[in-house]
This record gives sequence, C-alpha cells and structure tokens, in this order.
Amino acid sequence: MALPDPRLDSLLSGKGPKLEPLLRWLLEASPVASVDGEARRTSRLRRLQGALDERELAAVLAEEWNHASAIRLLAETGLPDRTSLLGEGFLRLVDRIIPRLDAEGDLYALLDRLDLDDADAVWIEGLPEDLRTAWASLVRPPTDIWVHAARLLAHRAAAVGLSRDLLSLDPAGSDADSPFFNLTRAVRERGERPQDPEARLAWEHCRAECARALDQAHDRIEEKGVSTDLVFRLELLQAQLERIAQLLAFVSGDGDGPAFTVELVRGSASQHGFMALLRTTVKRLARKVVEHTGETGEHYIARDRREWRLMGWSAAGGGVLTAGTALFKYGLSALPLAPLLLGLSLSFNYAASFCLMQLLGFSLASKQPAMTAAALARALEADEDQTREIDLVAAITRTQVIATLGNVFAAIPAALGISALWIWLSGHGPLNLDTALHSLHGNHPFHGWTLVFAAATGVLLWLSSLASGWAANWSAYRRLPEALAQSHRIRALLGADRATALGRFVHRHISGFVGYAVLGGLLVFVPMAFAFAGIHLEVRHVTLQSAALALASASLWAQGALPWADVLWGLLGVALIGAMNFAVSFALALWTALRARGLSGRASRHLWWNILRAFNRQPGRFLLPPATGATLESPHPGDPHA
Repeated sequence: MALPDPRLDSLLSGKGPKLEPLLRWLLEASPVASVDGEARRTSRLRRLQGALDERELAAVLAEEWNHASAIRLLAETGLPDRTSLLGEGFLRLVDRIIPRLDAEGDLYALLDRLDLDDADAVWIEGLPEDLRTAWASLVRPPTDIWVHAARLLAHRAAAVGLSRDLLSLDPAGSDADSPFFNLTRAVRERGERPQDPEARLAWEHCRAECARALDQAHDRIEEKGVSTDLVFRLELLQAQLERIAQLLAFVSGDGDGPAFTVELVRGSASQHGFMALLRTTVKRLARKVVEHTGETGEHYIARDRREWRLMGWSAAGGGVLTAGTALFKYGLSALPLAPLLLGLSLSFNYAASFCLMQLLGFSLASKQPAMTAAALARALEADEDQTREIDLVAAITRTQVIATLGNVFAAIPAALGISALWIWLSGHGPLNLDTALHSLHGNHPFHGWTLVFAAATGVLLWLSSLASGWAANWSAYRRLPEALAQSHRIRALLGADRATALGRFVHRHISGFVGYAVLGGLLVFVPMAFAFAGIHLEVRHVTLQSAALALASASLWAQGALPWADVLWGLLGVALIGAMNFAVSFALALWTALRARGLSGRASRHLWWNILRAFNRQPGRFLLPPATGATLESPHPGDPHA
C-alpha cells in the first residue's frame, strides 16, 4: 500500500530502505519549526517509524545499520585523528578545502557527510521517550563492536601516554611504572568479561592511575613551560580515556544511549573546526606566556616612593641612550642601501640599543604596560574584591608616567647636546632641511595620522610583550639555563663557573632580549610590509619621537628655519603619543591576560568601570608619585613583586 508521503514511499520501495537517503530525507525537515506542537523533523521520524513497522522493514534497516562499520564511529567521532597539533590542524585545513573519499559502509564517514550541527544535537536531546526507546533498539551496535572500539582507543591512548616527552614529565619515576603499560590489558579483560568484578576493579584502578598521571603532568607543565603539542596530547589522552569508559559502560549495559548519541553528533559537527582546535589547545599556552610576561612585568611596577624615583632615573638612562638610537636611525636611513639591508640595519640599531638598555638597567617607556597587564590579571583572578586591583592599576599608571617623563626629559636634552656638538664640529645640524621638517611635522598631533600611528605602535609593543613571554616559556620548557650550565661543550670551553654564570644570565635576560629584538624588527618591517601593500604606516614611539623632535628642532635652528609654533605642537604630540602608546598596549595586554585566564567579559568591564570611577575621583592617585610611606602590599608573603 502506498504511503501518504510519496518521497518516503519511494525511499522504502525497491530493494529496501537505504540508510543514507533516509537520513537525508529526515534531516531536510526543520528541527525547530513545529506542526501541532511537534517539530517537523520529529513528525517525520514518527512517520518513518510507522512505515517501517507497517511494511516490516525495521529488521532490514537494522541489518544494514549493523552491517556498516561502527568501530570508527564509536572510537573516533569528535576526537582528533592525529597526535600532534600541527598534523591535526593541517588535516582539518585540507579537509575543509578538498573532500575526502571514505568507504560507503563506514558510519563515521556517513555522519561526516551529513554535515550535522549543534541544532541536530539539541533536537535529539528533545526527542520523546517513545521514539528514543523504539530507535535505540534499532540502531544499537552489537556488543563486540563496543569492545573493539574500546580496545582500538586503548592502544592509541597507550601509545600517546608512553611517548618520551610525556614520560619525561616524571623524572623520578621509571618508564615501566607508567599506568599506560597496563591500559590495553585492562580494557581487553573488561571487554571480554563485563560482569567479572575483578576485571571491573582492574579497569577502574588502571583508569584512576592514568587520570592521576595526567593530573600530575598538568601540574608539572603549570610549574614549567608549555609546548602546544604537549598540551594537545594531554587533552587528547583525557578525551580518549573518557571515551573508553563510555564504551565499556555500554558493554556492561550501563551506557546512556541518548546522551552518547548527542555527544557523537556534537563531535561530528565540531571535528573539522580549525579555530576550535586552536582555541582549546592554545589557551593553556597563552596562560603560561602571560604568566611569564607578568613575572617580568612585576618589576616594572613602582610600589612605593623609592621605587618610583628609581624608575625615573632608570628611564632617564633609557632616554639618553634613545637619543643616540634616533641619531643612528637617521644616519642609516641616509645610506644608499637596498630596502632589505636598510631594514636589517635599522632593526639591529633598535634591537642593540634596547638590549643594551636592559643590560645597563635602563627602562623604555610604553614597554612596561604590556608586561604589567598579566600581573594585574593574575591579581584579579586571585581576589574578587577589585580594590587592590585598582591600586595596582594606579601604581602601573603612575609608574608609566614617571617612565615616560624620565625618557622624554632625558632624551630631549641628550639629543640637543648631540646636535650642539655636531653643529660645533661641522657647522650644520645633523639633519638636512627636508628630513628635519618631515620629522617636526610628523609629531603634530592633528596633522596627518600621528595618533593612529601611535596606536599602531601600541599594538607592536603588545606583540613584543607576547614574544617576551613566549621566550621565557620556551626557556623554562627546555630548561635552557640548566642545559647551558651543564653542557659539556660549554663547560669545556668556558669552565664550570662561567657556564653556570651563563645559565643565570640567560635566565635573567632571555625574555627581555627576545622582546626587544622582536620590537626592533616590528618597528621597521611592519611599516615596510604595509608599504609593499600600498598602505602608508609609520611608527610613533614616545621616546623615539621626543629625540627626533629635538634633533629636528636643533637642525632647523642651525639653518635659521625653526618654526616655534610647530615645536610646541610637536611637544603636545609627544605627550599624546605617549598616552596612546600606553593605552593601546596596556588594553591589549590586559585583554589577552584576562582571556588566557578564562575571566569573563563581565569581570573585565566591571574592572574598567571601577578604574574610570576611581580616576575621576582621584586623578592624582594615577598620575602623581605615591605618598611618602605608602606601599602597595604584595598578596604573596615574601615576594615583593607579586
């Protein structure tokens, strides 16, 4: 007898029902839009169930379902195919561009071809109980399929768990003590004897030991640096152990069919998403990067009046050094060099100057905000009461104010002194007329894109702070200082004491050196890259611009062509450039730190609102030196910079 639905009648006629066409017919109906209070897709599923019963085709459809391979569906859906982040990411990118030809009888491939999404999972969750019961008996795989899937996953998990870098996370333990040695046997015995209490206890003990090993591994990578590939495999292992437990629960008759079906659908929907993979894996790495950045940034916060004065003197030294850096920049730019050689020369000029600044204990304005934001995020996570966090922001801001003033008030006199010496020796200024006028007008805050360029420079400062944190994380992960101190070649070349001193030196300076080297490259090559694309971009850093303003003004004065009004506008521009450098770099760094620590957007907005209110009530608290005797207390006893 023909069915009321011609399409369904056609699908059930002929050689019998075919699984994929029936599923596609079912999924064409909306899971949300309803008829008579029931979703259209649910109504279709009910009609399909009735038609199968009427034509006695339920057993035929169940046989086709069971004939298809479900092992991969149960063992791989929602889990990565590769054991490395790079390999899995590349595979997902390729799958999004080039379709993959899978076997027709593979249920994993079938689910993949259906292009399911989260709405399909929500629909399954809301199915009436009568339909759940009817279809559960129809599509439930045989017991041996569950066992095979669990054993397949156990072998894969054991291989990952016994990899060398995971075993090395427990240097005190023996490789043979790893619980992953026993995982495959425990899973096999549990699958073969699901009702045996000893097999159940052996599996539960092995699973608990594997979970404990993973927890210890997570704790150890929290103490040291993190590798994205290592984090990826730890997350993969945890997911594999959870899936094995689910599969063995079905073997013993304790599985939750509807919940597991929903999990498979959601896993199928998300398993080709590259950004989701990157987001979940990189989060822990980002946290360690900002933590290492914060450890450096703690030392850029003046907590009392003495530290505030020391920061001022440190910044003054940085300003004097930057005056020479600016002069060398103009000298290199005047040479007839190819663009690549010019870019490398300018980058080396910046990087060498900044690294020398670190070795001498000097400070560069606007570098600190990006470093100190991680310290603020750590304090915010530790304490819901934001009173101390506002005090910390006030300390960061007034430290930045004195750092900027120290840089500028030292860079300008130093640049003027260099110019005076140059004029005395040569009779003319260090810059020609065109270069001096361009530099002077480049500081005008409202002519051109000066403030936009300053904001872009703030982004570069933020990127350099991430590079600093990454370098510190990489050094900790590779145990670089210890490796250098114990290297036989270095000890033979330098001696044991000097090798140890080299390790301490690298530990103390690698973060700053990498950050400053990256900053030097960004300040030069980012504008060059934009120019290659036809976009004009210049960098505007407060200290470099103050030195450039002084050099340009002195050169124009020597030629009798100094426009004093432009000089005054340039001084205002320097102040606004400093404010823009600070605001952008600090805001981006704080945003990164908050996201890496999983703090909500609401907490971030609440913090910003409280900061603005506090600044409106007491602006001097954020701009002026701390009161005599006032100290910002550390939340960590014994740590003056926490």
